[in-house]
Amino acid sequence: MFVASHNLLFQEIESTDCDACGRPVPIESEGGGYGFPGSGTYLWQRGDNVELEKVPLCASCASAIGMTALARWEIEEEEG
Repeated sequence: MFVASHNLLFQEIESTDCDACGRPVPIESEGGGYGFPGSGTYLWQRGDNVELEKVPLCASCASAIGMTALARWEIEEEEG
C-alpha cells in the first residue's frame, strides 16, 4: 500500500516548462500578478511499483486542470 500526503505539494520542481502546454513556467519573482508557478503530481502503478512524479504547470494550465476536476466531481455527485 502507498499513501500520498500533502507534503508532495511542497517539493521542489526541477523543470521550467509546463507539462501540459510546454510553455516556460515563470519564476515567482518575475512580473508578479498571476504568474506564480503551479505543479501537479502523477500517480501510477505498474505491478507492485507505485510511482509519483511531480511536474510543473503554468498558472493557466493549473487553474484549468483544477476547475475541470471540480466540475467532474460535481457531475459525479449529481449522478450519484
